[in-house]
Amino acid sequence: MDGKNAPVKTARVESGSRSTPATGPPHATAEFPVVGIGASAGGLDACRKLLASLPADNGMAFILIQHLDPTHESMMVELLTPHTAMTVRQAAEGMPVEPNFVYVIPPGAYLSVGNGALHLTKPEIRHGVRLPFDFLLNSMAGEYGTRAICVVLSGTGADGSIGLQAVKAAGGLVIAQDPTEAGYDGMPRSAIATGAVDRVLEVASIPDALSKDNRQPGDASQGQPRDWTAEIVELLRVRTAHDFTLYKPGTLQRRIAQRAAVVTADGDPGRYLEILRGNESELKLLAKELLINVTSFFRDPGVFAVLADKIVPEIVRDHPAGQPLRIWIAGCSTGEETYSLAIVFREALEAAKSDAKLQIFASDVDPDAVETAREGFYPDTIEADVSKARLDRFFLKEDHGYRISPALRSSVVFAVQDVLADPPFSRLDFVSCRNLLIYLGTEAQARVASIFHFALREGGVLLLGGSETVANAAGRFAPISKSERLYRRIGRNRPGEFGSLRGAPARPDLAARVAQDQAPSRQAALAELCRQLVLETYAPAAVLVNRKYECLYLMGPTDRYLQLAPGRPVLDILAMAREGMRTKLRAAIQLAYQENKRIVVAGGALRRGDGAISFDISVQPVQSGGEELLLICFIDRPDQRGRREAPTDAADVPRVAELEQELEATKTELLGAIHNLEISSEEQKAVNEEALSVNEEYQSTNEELLTSKEELQSLNEELIALNSQLQETLERQRTTSNDLQNILYSTDVATIFLDTKLNIRFFTPSTRSLFNVIPGDIGRPLADLTSLAADDVLLGDARTVLQNFVPIEREVEGQDGVWYIRRVLPYRTQDHGVEGVVITFADITERKHAADALEVAKQLSQAANIAKSKFLAAASHDLRQPLQTLTLLQSQLARVVEGTKAQGLVSKLAPTLGAMSSMLNKLLDINQIEAGTIRAEPVRFHTGDMFGRLSDEFAFHAEARRLELRVVKSSLAIRSDPRLLEQMIRNLLSNALKYTERGKVLLGCRRRKGALHIEVWDTGVGIPERELHTIFEEYHQLDNAAPERTHGLGLGLSIVRRLGDLLGHRVRVRSRLGKGSVFDIEVPLAAGEEPPQGNLAVEHEGTDAAQRTGAILVVEDDVQMRELLELLLQTEGHYVIGAPDGPSALELIASGTARPDLILADYNLPNGMDGIEVSVRLREKLGRQIPVIILTGDISTAVLRNVAGQNFVQLNKPVKLSELSEVVQRLLPMSQAVRHEPVSNAAEAAEQEIVCVIDDDSHIRDTLRATLEESGRKVETYRTGEAFLEAFNPARHVLLLIDAGLPGMSGIQLLRRLNGTGHSPPSIVITGSSDVHMAVEAMKAGASDFIEKPIGHHELFASIDRALEQAADTTRVSAWRENAAKQIAALTARQRQIMELVLAGHPSKNIAADLGISQRTIESHRASIMRKTGVKSLPALARLALAANGIGADDPAAQTRFPDATHWPTTRR
Repeated sequence: MDGKNAPVKTARVESGSRSTPATGPPHATAEFPVVGIGASAGGLDACRKLLASLPADNGMAFILIQHLDPTHESMMVELLTPHTAMTVRQAAEGMPVEPNFVYVIPPGAYLSVGNGALHLTKPEIRHGVRLPFDFLLNSMAGEYGTRAICVVLSGTGADGSIGLQAVKAAGGLVIAQDPTEAGYDGMPRSAIATGAVDRVLEVASIPDALSKDNRQPGDASQGQPRDWTAEIVELLRVRTAHDFTLYKPGTLQRRIAQRAAVVTADGDPGRYLEILRGNESELKLLAKELLINVTSFFRDPGVFAVLADKIVPEIVRDHPAGQPLRIWIAGCSTGEETYSLAIVFREALEAAKSDAKLQIFASDVDPDAVETAREGFYPDTIEADVSKARLDRFFLKEDHGYRISPALRSSVVFAVQDVLADPPFSRLDFVSCRNLLIYLGTEAQARVASIFHFALREGGVLLLGGSETVANAAGRFAPISKSERLYRRIGRNRPGEFGSLRGAPARPDLAARVAQDQAPSRQAALAELCRQLVLETYAPAAVLVNRKYECLYLMGPTDRYLQLAPGRPVLDILAMAREGMRTKLRAAIQLAYQENKRIVVAGGALRRGDGAISFDISVQPVQSGGEELLLICFIDRPDQRGRREAPTDAADVPRVAELEQELEATKTELLGAIHNLEISSEEQKAVNEEALSVNEEYQSTNEELLTSKEELQSLNEELIALNSQLQETLERQRTTSNDLQNILYSTDVATIFLDTKLNIRFFTPSTRSLFNVIPGDIGRPLADLTSLAADDVLLGDARTVLQNFVPIEREVEGQDGVWYIRRVLPYRTQDHGVEGVVITFADITERKHAADALEVAKQLSQAANIAKSKFLAAASHDLRQPLQTLTLLQSQLARVVEGTKAQGLVSKLAPTLGAMSSMLNKLLDINQIEAGTIRAEPVRFHTGDMFGRLSDEFAFHAEARRLELRVVKSSLAIRSDPRLLEQMIRNLLSNALKYTERGKVLLGCRRRKGALHIEVWDTGVGIPERELHTIFEEYHQLDNAAPERTHGLGLGLSIVRRLGDLLGHRVRVRSRLGKGSVFDIEVPLAAGEEPPQGNLAVEHEGTDAAQRTGAILVVEDDVQMRELLELLLQTEGHYVIGAPDGPSALELIASGTARPDLILADYNLPNGMDGIEVSVRLREKLGRQIPVIILTGDISTAVLRNVAGQNFVQLNKPVKLSELSEVVQRLLPMSQAVRHEPVSNAAEAAEQEIVCVIDDDSHIRDTLRATLEESGRKVETYRTGEAFLEAFNPARHVLLLIDAGLPGMSGIQLLRRLNGTGHSPPSIVITGSSDVHMAVEAMKAGASDFIEKPIGHHELFASIDRALEQAADTTRVSAWRENAAKQIAALTARQRQIMELVLAGHPSKNIAADLGISQRTIESHRASIMRKTGVKSLPALARLALAANGIGADDPAAQTRFPDATHWPTTRR
């Protein structure tokens, strides 16, 4: 375009080179108000009162600007924090602005907001006037708009008066403190004087005004996208000299988007805004882009044709003679249109032969464009737009272009001017403003039209662009040619119109005020016309100047007396005065200033036409608004051409010559004096400039002093407040010191404070009972005092604490048997330093006595437990023996009796025997759980078979009680121990049948969230809510206080809960009184595991399932029982030999009468040997590990451990025939070994290690050999360790499979012997079931692994493979141990503690008593240990613990780290 809108220059804070607050990319902040608080002197107290009245959750953010001394750290945060519930922070760069926070400006910085965060800017000038509050408010107005709130509190100066206007313009709220309340009223009064303050309130009323403000956050912009254009325009306004606020948004968006696409790859406006903030050069380029410079010579030829043919000739023809022709080109760009119009007007003047002077004013906001226009040089391409005749006449040809001729150039004055902000030119005949209005908004267009109406003379012509029109043209402009956009000025200026549009002029030297007329009327119009004609016809040329001789306003034909000097245009009247009158004009001005009255001097004569006209110079001082001005008029004298000159007398000729000489001399002297005067004037100007400079320095110094005064006042207020706080703190410390002293003196705890040299600093009165100390001993070493207690290591402990800062605690005994717990702790300071120790002595005499009594009670309890176990063992045996006889008789009778009636009578014995057996079994179960001999062996199995067995078992009982038993079977597979889970369900079903009088009992399951819930429902009496947890306690029964023995012993549910904890199955119960109960067992669903393989020495999958028979030795002292057992076993096809006691059985073996395959012995046998001892002796005699079944009614813990420790199978009396037959079938040797996968070829087999089986039992040797050889391995067998040593060759690769209980040299001794020779082949020790002691000893002796009897097929080969891998690769051993260490480390400290006690042989009840927790918790921890470590037995757990601690023959240090295994359990847990 030919012109462009110039940015509006608004008031801004002048602050050195402060940067504009950044606004950043779009952000999604919560819509909450942000309150900017400004204060200076006296503002601290006002801020504290304001913040104290605000609630903590007010939903607003507060930013406090306090004038602070930049050389001192601020304590505003500490001073304000006690007075508000909100969080007070000192602002930091990038800190997010959040509601319910108070942010305080740090010293020596400017604070602004942008992109929802705070930004700090360091001012380059640290001293002088600083306006940080204005800076903050300007950024808040742009960032938050209607959500911005300004609060002006006490302070001096006017900081904030500019910024609050920006907040007001953005729709925010402005509040000022009542000046009468403020300590210093400068800032509140300055704010009120702006007229932009919404409310003037006392501080106490401001919080209420903030909460009731009806500006709801987000009303103005909620849901609208971020206006990037507005942010960029604001950045341009603040950082450049251009304001594009009034441009049309669409134009700006397009131009900015084009530029952003060039700079950024994706045209992202957010990224482009960030670039603009940091790149000053790009900011200027964008401003250039928006200042659209599109112009050319004689653009739109049709318009220029109309101008040249009609409009311009008419203007020249009607122009008054003697007055210059004034033209203004607004938005001249690089000058092409300006010179085009100059050429058209110059041609019209010449065609009309007019001597009117042509004055062309060309303005533009772009300084670079104006500079190009002034240069007047254009490229050769203008030949296409300018005719050759005009090029030859008005241009000078130069290299690569054309230059405007000096004659044409001298008629144009270029200036940088903003058409919307700067005063316009006036009394114009023609105004051209083409293609500027199209880029402006409606409001700006109306303002520009008003400015042009003011600038034009009556009848003046306005030229616009082809797409533009005059806004609100009615009564102002009449169209001359709508197609060419030519308009004529009509009407008059409305009173005050221009002033109201523009406000105070920015540069009063460029334009004068328009007189304010009254309402237009014909009389007034005629009067004005008359006045105008008189002024134009008779008024002299006049100029209004200031003290600097600058022309402020010109009226009349001033061009006769003044002329523009060549070069840069200036407004100095002396420089513009014509030659010959400059001296007279200067003298008249000086004289007028000196005498302060109107001065008239002769100005000389000017040639005009064919004669000369004399004139006078009139200079009159004028006062206007406190400014001294001068009105200079050039007054023509009356015409004297008609007068005749008097003849000169000849006698006067000499005198005239003399006078002329004197006049010439006088002129010379006068010129010298004038020259000297000019020099003096220049010197005076220099002195005046220096004075002005000094005055400015004084002013700056004064401003700095005022700022320093405010900062010192603020610092003084901080110090006063800090002093008050220190006084309060000191008083609190005094009170605290008194309180602490009273506390120390009121306690019976003797306390001594020592410094780092162990000198006494302080002590309490109670200390005198332990030391002979007096107040005068403070400062003395503690070593100088005599201790009354037996404590020789006190000083050593104190020194140790000073070195490592770890407290030390000991029990010491004082006089008269008084015991103290003495603690030595480090004396810590607030900065976490240690400056001594604190020694306390607390009397624990009563606690000591209580502990002794507790220990005695514990011993009594243990003795009672032992007595209970003995009683249970004796009672159980005495009861079970006849019960066993009855059970076997019932079984035999059921086989032999015939007839329905007889069978019915025999079958009725079963429930009675079952009830009695159940009571005894539950006693046994509780005892076994306490002893820890029950272990969980989880496998994957289906619930259907288990539910079927339970249905068959309880169907008779339900029918006998006339109840309906319904079992809903399920095919889902679960992972649990089937034996223990079945026992849990059996107890629940038995309990349900006991307490259900009528109705039904239901067993079913539900699947929920990866687990199976097995539920037992009944319609019994129900359980009161208060007893839902106590029913799981031992011997607890509902409504059975007698207790009635038909309801059992009250152990069933206790066993269910304990077994549930052992298995990790959660047991729940819910019940309604009188309606029934539901018991729920939560069991995990199986994850695809297969059931484990059978034991190698017990059963083999895939073998013949036919019934096995063998030789069985029965050792029983009860004749009837022995005979029944012999009869029943013989009936099943076994060869049975009986013996009444141990010696008889041993005699049978010694004589060769019996070579049994299985031993069946009673536990309690006469003649000094029990069943366990007899069985062990029999094994030794037979030389092999023959299977043993122990029948016992003794349920004591010791018996259970002894049986399990010898790898015997225990059956508790009374035992059913079917149960006995099943165990016998399981233990008898099998006819063939379990198959294992053979090796692939013979070569591979030859390279394998030789497996040496060392066992004294030939049956086991043969079975193992067959099994291993069938899998493709080389096997050698040895009966004893000595035999192996004789054949041992260290050069061969062997793997030892050793029985731990070898005759002669044991397996452990054999391993130690091999280690002693330096040859330690990989070895696996075969131990008894749960023989943890033996397992530990084997590992210490150098065994690679151990396995338990009966040996499982899968377990055997897995152990062999593991041992070979570890022998071949030592890294695997390390990896195994590291993995074991990780598994043990995964246990909690409590679980590791319990594991050590369990492996040390302590039963659960004793562990619970030692640790002070319940037995149920111990069992739950044991189940968790098994689950976390993934082991299924205590030996496996022992193996894991040994590996974790590095136990092995190659690690003696590790053997000392791990506890001695001799005290570990040797029984099944």
